Order: sequence, then C-alpha cells, then structure tokens
Amino acid sequence: MTTDEKVELGQKIAGKLVGITLSEWSKWCSYVTEHGLERGIQFAQVMQRSVCIRPGPKQSYRTIYQVISLFRGKLKILPDKELAEVLGYARQAIVARAATTIE
Repeated sequence: MTTDEKVELGQKIAGKLVGITLSEWSKWCSYVTEHGLERGIQFAQVMQRSVCIRPGPKQSYRTIYQVISLFRGKLKILPDKELAEVLGYARQAIVARAATTIE
C-alpha cells in the first residue's frame, strides 16, 4: 500500500470517527499496537459495554468498534507497521478536525 493510500484510508476512518475523544483513540491505538487488531476490536467491544466506564469514553469505544468493524477487511491484511501508520494518519486527521473546530 502506498503512502497516499494509507493517508486516504486513515482520513476515511477519521471521517467516520465523529464524537470520539483523542485520548480514547490514542489509548485504543496503543492497545492495537501491542495486542493486534482483532484483540483491539474485542477490547473496544468490551469497553463499550462496561458499567465501570463513564458515558463519554463508553461512546468513544462504541464509535471505534463500529467504525473499525467497517474497515476491518482492509485493516486486517496490513502488516503491523502499515496498520500503525494508517491509525496514525487517522489520529492526525482527528487532531486537524479538532483544531479547525476550536478556531
């Protein structure tokens, strides 16, 4: 996958990640980097249902689970390094969107 394709995929993912906190996205990405995509998806699924989590983070994990499930086919075939790059590009798009919202 070329860099342009990775950036485009990251932006598509970020475009659907509406209403999530950057903090929860970063935590989830760290988990995926350490444990892999499938475990990361399971983690988001468990967190969205947890009674111990506040409503804001719970909603973030619900959104992450739904969006990443949509892109699962494209993401699971990527090598770990490329997956981390795509998730990083999604993070950059989330940061850029938040910056334009604040201004």
